[in-house]
Amino acid sequence: MNTLKKLSAALLFALLALPSVSSAQTMFRFPMSQLADQCGNGGCTPSAYKDYGGRDYACGGVRYSGHTGTDYALVGSFSKMDYGVWVMNAASGVIESSVDGYYDRCNYWNQSNPYAACGLYTANYIIMRHADGTKSKYWHLMKYTQQYGVNTSLSCSWWIARAGSSGASTGPHLHFEYWVPGYGTDDPYAGSCGTPYTRWTSQGAYRGLPGIACQ
Repeated sequence: MNTLKKLSAALLFALLALPSVSSAQTMFRFPMSQLADQCGNGGCTPSAYKDYGGRDYACGGVRYSGHTGTDYALVGSFSKMDYGVWVMNAASGVIESSVDGYYDRCNYWNQSNPYAACGLYTANYIIMRHADGTKSKYWHLMKYTQQYGVNTSLSCSWWIARAGSSGASTGPHLHFEYWVPGYGTDDPYAGSCGTPYTRWTSQGAYRGLPGIACQ
């Protein structure tokens, strides 16, 4: 009997130690407009997922070495960018920081000078902080299209800027990242070669787009 109690206690402890998905954790919608003339009807496509040492979250090869987020490319390249594709905040939160005004028609990564046009530190971006302390990051934005300033509180799903090609970018796309305090950049996608828990309200199919429902 004592042995059974000990085993039960050990099992309970092990279950409590497992990571869990709390209802208080932020869940995301797809961070771009899926209107028919935007990312709907094949207007945007995942071009690179987070890198897991040579594989993406689904054990595929849609990634590049060291990539820390997910890239959604504009199908139609600069003509689609010039038409205008809106980036949307993927969850409610507060704009914590932003940068704007950098050159936004890059088609290469300027590795010789990270502070020059098309360099690593010359992207236009927005970072949002969410109620659970996590952050979402929106990179490579078109210059002078940001709609809200720092400290603005937004509910989910507002048009916050247009997708561009600023910074270390080889073409128009949105680089979306999910950041966890005490851990760093995580992956909102769940898969056998990645994290076990999705952070999308509706993850969708591999190489497809997540859903647009807010939490």
